Amino acid sequence: QWYQRRVRGGKVGLSCFDVMTELTWGETLWDQWDRVQEHTENGIEFTKKCSEFVRDRIKLEQDYAKNLRRLKKQYKLKNTEEDAANFTTIKTYNVFLDQLDLIARDHEILAEGLQEKVADRLRAIHKETTRSRINLCNSATQLQQEYKEWQMVLSRHQQKYEKAAKEAELASQNFTKVNDDMNATKAQVEKSRSVMNHRQDLMEKSKGDYIIAVETTNNNQHDYYHQRWPGLLNQMQRCEETRIEHVKEVLQEHCRMHTSVLPHVTSCLQAMSDSADSINPAEDSELLMEERNNQPFPPDHQFIEYGMKPPSSSLQSFGSTRKTKRDRKKTKVNKEGLENLPPEKRKKAFKEKIKEIQNQIDIQLKARGAIEEILELYSQKPELGSPSAVEESRKQLDGITTTLENLQEDLYKYQCYLAALTDKPVPEKPYLGSHLQADQVSITSSVSHASDCRTEDRAWSENRNNNTVSHSKEEEDALNQEFNTQVSSPAANEFQPDTYYEVPDNNLPPPTYDPCAAAQWTVLYNYVAQHDDELDIFEGELLEVLEDNGTGWVKARRNDNEQGLVPGNYIELLES
Repeated sequence: QWYQRRVRGGKVGLSCFDVMTELTWGETLWDQWDRVQEHTENGIEFTKKCSEFVRDRIKLEQDYAKNLRRLKKQYKLKNTEEDAANFTTIKTYNVFLDQLDLIARDHEILAEGLQEKVADRLRAIHKETTRSRINLCNSATQLQQEYKEWQMVLSRHQQKYEKAAKEAELASQNFTKVNDDMNATKAQVEKSRSVMNHRQDLMEKSKGDYIIAVETTNNNQHDYYHQRWPGLLNQMQRCEETRIEHVKEVLQEHCRMHTSVLPHVTSCLQAMSDSADSINPAEDSELLMEERNNQPFPPDHQFIEYGMKPPSSSLQSFGSTRKTKRDRKKTKVNKEGLENLPPEKRKKAFKEKIKEIQNQIDIQLKARGAIEEILELYSQKPELGSPSAVEESRKQLDGITTTLENLQEDLYKYQCYLAALTDKPVPEKPYLGSHLQADQVSITSSVSHASDCRTEDRAWSENRNNNTVSHSKEEEDALNQEFNTQVSSPAANEFQPDTYYEVPDNNLPPPTYDPCAAAQWTVLYNYVAQHDDELDIFEGELLEVLEDNGTGWVKARRNDNEQGLVPGNYIELLES
């Protein structure tokens, strides 16, 4: 029928694809409503199943990410020694754990995206499609009910017409019988005629109603099968196709979400692969040999006569790692002194200690500058400060000066240690003279003392900046050219882990000198002059002491009659 309508309409040149695309449910499935209902119901169930699938997929991704994090936490290396963490295998293992954590984060991002862009949309599609299908099914039920009512009305008019026709036929037969009866009276004949006419009128009226009912039913049926019912089926088709299109978009979004995460997961796997490629057995072996101190080889065994008591040394188990209580105590002290650490760790510890001391020196310098400003304010406006307040400020200044001198000695000591480890010249010793002692009585002298201290602070800051551990090439060449030999001291020798080095201590009382004796003094350490009134001295050089003021600095003279101040603890009296 559809093809015949197309032929009558002149559309006989359509291709198979065009025919397939123009087919609608209203034209082809108008008599298969049950099949349409089953198909749409299955489509909604399929959408629900897709939603449940994505829900379980999201839960699977979340559980996978959670299990990856639990796995990392469970197998993370705990209480690992610092030196073991430097091995390439340990580094690679840690990289694996870190990348697993990133992969877990990627799966969490995927789960969040699936929840927002896939699962929620699928639930919305299922809900909207179900609501539209219910409305269309209700409309179809109502339309079918109307069609049945039209058929019932037509059937009633038909039955009424048939009954009226039978009654009119019986009335006509009765009139003919009465009219042919010779014994019938005129009144009977007229009555029979009247009944027949009445029945004829009722039949004609019923016939007219039946004709109208037939025309009305035919019009309604035509509209039902060609307009209303196909339109409803087409609406059902559009609803179903919309659902399928939405499901298609959601599934494509599902793939896009997964594809967007794959590059980052691939990069994590590539990082793990690159880290695995960096494993170097030779490097691990070298690191082990560098950070472990080997014991000496065991001595040769000696022949022991029968009955002779073996030496005490032979009774001990050579190479035993068991330590006595005294040895453990000594080891603890060495650890506190950073003497038993490997070279690289000692360097790091010394650098941290130097940085810590420098920070403390900066704090003390700032505190001293604040006190100096207070003393200067007291000198300008004596009414602001009482004598007791001035005296208290001077005491605080003296305490800060003493603390600075101690910090200076500690800094110089660790700089010497670090210079010995790095095979660099020993740094110059900073200068802080005894004039830092705030022992003046008046406010005016306190102000002068503060000015001197600020000058010393600037000299100390410049000296400390110039005496950093990392010397440039030009500074080393200048020192070598000035000294003609590499600057050396006891701290510049090879730093042995079990050796404790002595560093000059300015806090010790200065040695006594006898200028009249004109004795010779030998230089113990190199010293470069920091001020114009000081003298450059070199290890092994002979000096003559001219003056000692008891401040730790002495006035000395060399053989070339050049004289100046030198540290008293850098020289030693030669025994006659």
